[in-house]
Amino acid sequence: MRKFKAWLLNRFLPAYCKDALLEENARLLAANAAQKQEIERLTAYINGMEAAIRTRTRIIINNGVQK
Repeated sequence: MRKFKAWLLNRFLPAYCKDALLEENARLLAANAAQKQEIERLTAYINGMEAAIRTRTRIIINNGVQK
């Protein structure tokens, strides 16, 4: 399918349209990579917060009342 798509684009698209298409694809790939990096950063932050919440020490208040 990839070969067919490449053949179709190279065979029937005008040069200006082909250039615009390739430029748009490159821009979208860059935006996609930036968003993927942001998602990974936020996921790492969330994982760190979850680990901190799980391992926090419990505070016990002893007010002197005996049971």
